[in-house]
Amino acid sequence: MVKKQKPKNTYINTSRRSMLAATGACFAMMSQQALSTMLPAPMGKALNTIAPKATFTKDAEVDGMVEITGIHQGKGVGKAKFFRFANTPWPAHFMIYDLPPGASEGVHIHFLDDRNKEGAFDEYYYIISGQGQMEIDGQIVPIKKGDHIHTPLEVAHGVENTHPDENLRVFLTFIERGKAHNTYS
Repeated sequence: MVKKQKPKNTYINTSRRSMLAATGACFAMMSQQALSTMLPAPMGKALNTIAPKATFTKDAEVDGMVEITGIHQGKGVGKAKFFRFANTPWPAHFMIYDLPPGASEGVHIHFLDDRNKEGAFDEYYYIISGQGQMEIDGQIVPIKKGDHIHTPLEVAHGVENTHPDENLRVFLTFIERGKAHNTYS
């Protein structure tokens, strides 16, 4: 009598973690493929086409610096440059303030639900040059070249140039929160 050999189980050496990872990868690929068939194709393009390769954009501060009176109801006239980068950086936005002595961005608050129409932003101030002060949540905070300040949602804040004869230059990054579309395009 010839004994039949049991077939070898080829999965014995495969860990449960490896199996779950492989299953997850397959599920992700199938989900993406299914989703691509449900989404409408852009005008004049077939479904499942590969998007064009992203490229860089460049913008210069000197192009588009504009005077603004009373930034967020602040004092004086300052200059600002909003970097649009072909409207691609959403949810991040970038701008430069150039505030002469005595000028300010007024104290303001951003809320997630935008109840005061100031936008739903976390803001990051980097001091390029000059010195001044920020009012943050009722505290006066001295600022100078090289400082980086984060003001999250629901924290009152504003910046002022307190130097007698030097402009305060600020690079501002503000991150849009809680919206599914770009309101600053």
